[in-house]
Amino acid sequence: MANAKDHVEKVDIMKDEFGWEIPVELVPLPSKGLIYSPESALYRKESIKIKAMTAREEDILSSQALIKEGTVINHLVNSCVLESGIRAEDMVLGDRTALMIAIRITGYGTEYDIKAQCRNCDHNNEIKIDLASIPIKRLKVEPAEEGKNLFSFKLPVTKKLVTFKFLNSHDEREKTQRSKTMKKHLSGLVGDSITSSLEYAIQSIDGIKDRNKIKHFIMNMPAYDSKAIRKFMRENEPGMDMKHSFSCVNCNHENEIVMPITTEFFWPST
Repeated sequence: MANAKDHVEKVDIMKDEFGWEIPVELVPLPSKGLIYSPESALYRKESIKIKAMTAREEDILSSQALIKEGTVINHLVNSCVLESGIRAEDMVLGDRTALMIAIRITGYGTEYDIKAQCRNCDHNNEIKIDLASIPIKRLKVEPAEEGKNLFSFKLPVTKKLVTFKFLNSHDEREKTQRSKTMKKHLSGLVGDSITSSLEYAIQSIDGIKDRNKIKHFIMNMPAYDSKAIRKFMRENEPGMDMKHSFSCVNCNHENEIVMPITTEFFWPST
């Protein structure tokens, strides 16, 4: 309770003594809260109230300890969310990304500079992205069960009915740690594999929930099935549409990239 009390006092001091209030905004959730449990504060939550970034959040972003343990974004989001019971760790990645982009805009504005290599001539293009114009990818498919992050897909070749979930921060962190461990023990020969991502997402195959059996099926499933379910998951995952098109200034070739999150995102040079 002491931390909450300290936070309230500082906000009041800013308003009462300095005549300035920290701006507050409502951020739409791409999932519309439809994939969270009825017991969760996120259940059917269509938008979340956040405060603007301050120097306090810059301290979080510069924390080497948080960066090393891979939790800096979660701490940033949690610091800016103003609604009780809502934690970045419990959100699917697309919802967290929506909040992350909104928080960045409150701190440093909508302009984001990146460099992107042309696929035709390899020229490095300097591109300015308007973060406020990034479209929201709303959840378009119905969950297999009310209030559950669980969806169904029938594989086109084997005809097996698969249920899967969209990954959250817990899954992302565990998958990253597992990938690092495998690289360490296998001399860097193993990366963030397709099968690893499917193992975390797929929850059952034709009703079978045994993790070892699911892993075996994923490793041996037809490539067409693997591609089909990954395409379905990618197209239907709620989040932000991070695709960006640009014309190369050197050869005029039309390119499409996925917007990268670089150090410029939270530490713009201008």
